[in-house]
Amino acid sequence: LLARGVEIEDIYGLSPMQQGMLFHSLSAPNSEVLFDQSSYRLQGEIDIPAFRQAWQQVVNRHTVLRTAFIWEGLSEPVQVVNRAVELDIEYRDWRDLSHFDQEQQLAEYFRADRERGFDLSSAPLMRLGLLRLGESTYEFVWSNHHLVLDGWCLSIILKEVFTYYAAYCQGSQPRMAPSLPYKDYVAWLQQQDLEKANAYWQRVLNGFSSPTPLNLGLI
Repeated sequence: LLARGVEIEDIYGLSPMQQGMLFHSLSAPNSEVLFDQSSYRLQGEIDIPAFRQAWQQVVNRHTVLRTAFIWEGLSEPVQVVNRAVELDIEYRDWRDLSHFDQEQQLAEYFRADRERGFDLSSAPLMRLGLLRLGESTYEFVWSNHHLVLDGWCLSIILKEVFTYYAAYCQGSQPRMAPSLPYKDYVAWLQQQDLEKANAYWQRVLNGFSSPTPLNLGLI
């Protein structure tokens, strides 16, 4: 169930990939397989209000970043887009700590963040941390659940964030092309002819009787 006071913008079904991810998340709630934690060492003075504003604007742009997942009492799970989500950036100032202590604090921060996980029924399913290590050195931590973001998305999101950030630092407002809601992709998937797709791949893979080995240098 959604928390009281949440204003809903949209409700729709999950993509097949999301259905699988939700199933595995609920089956193994303590697993970190679908928990993505990235960290970046940033150099230079950061305008923290502009940084917060840039991230908030990106969340406002993309429905998937304002999405929660509901399944209890339903025959099929749904994703619920909140009309507004306030994204917080946790700020820590560790400039007075020694390098050793900073590394210890970072390791503990990463561990606690992973252990915290996400409540899938509450948006946003991502967290940000800005940890100041020096006068012009920061560790930026970005955690999210794979239900709403994948590796292809990360560079797109970061590019938008820093486009907004650069503009806000100069007191301007960038013009961005409207973003397409994730709902459009789910609707497109639902219109596909699965029997036709299955027949296509049966033809493509005809004759293969064993897996193709990948020479990744792991053995």
